[in-house]
Amino acid sequence: MFEKDASQLSYFRDLWIRFFEALGRMCYEAAGDIVALYDTNRLRQIQDGALAGRTRNIPNGIDLPRFAALRVLRPATPPPVLCLIGRVVPIKDVKTFIRAMRTVVNLMPEAQGWIAGPEDEDPEYAEECHSIAEGLDLQDRIRFLGFQKVDALLPQIGLVVLSSISEALPLVLLEGFAAGVPAVATDVGSCRQLIHGLGDDDQALGAAGAIVGIAEPQALARAAVALLTDHKRWQAAQAAGIARVERYYTQDLMFADYRRLYDKSLQQADAPTVRAASCPMRPPSAQQSH
Repeated sequence: MFEKDASQLSYFRDLWIRFFEALGRMCYEAAGDIVALYDTNRLRQIQDGALAGRTRNIPNGIDLPRFAALRVLRPATPPPVLCLIGRVVPIKDVKTFIRAMRTVVNLMPEAQGWIAGPEDEDPEYAEECHSIAEGLDLQDRIRFLGFQKVDALLPQIGLVVLSSISEALPLVLLEGFAAGVPAVATDVGSCRQLIHGLGDDDQALGAAGAIVGIAEPQALARAAVALLTDHKRWQAAQAAGIARVERYYTQDLMFADYRRLYDKSLQQADAPTVRAASCPMRPPSAQQSH
């Protein structure tokens, strides 16, 4: 009986998956331009049925002048502060960051781990994070800061850390780069693209930090310590991040891309009106309906 029920569940699951895949293909076939935030997602759209020629990337952009102005506030050497900026919720995998800090502090006793984000979305998870920090004897090394203004935070830290199990194109990495802060991030969403670049010209700028696997606290710790203890490497990562965000991820670039897309869509929408007006056999009422 159990095997029969499991088989039925598997059948209906596969049926629903095929149904939604078919809906996706129909939507892609009917779509004009298909926009993704980053290239891995664009390639997945093609895999799911989108025509490659209709796909494009328009990444998020940030207010570059606002964050670039923070660079002059930074100390001469990077502070030994690793900061996770985000909500204290499971998808951010704050627990992995805390566990990584145990190794970081073992190797760099002066290091601090800051967690800057609200804890009210999932209080139970937040309490578990506090308990892990206490169990690892990190009460004096981990600081739960709650919500913070990122402009005040970035000049005080040495690394932005993103330990999430899922992301799209995280603005916090771009904001950190613009403010002169390299990053260590998990290999999710567009993080590899942001750290290492997309395409030859982008990759030639260098790595703006390091990429590690999901839920790998030891790897995260080693990557962070390697950056913070090698000033030349940290400076190279800082320079790469600044160059990358200035070249590819500004609000001006994002707005210009969307403006071109909207202009193209408006021109295509107006095209039938022009054809209708030039056709003498078309009823006047049909012309006016446009």
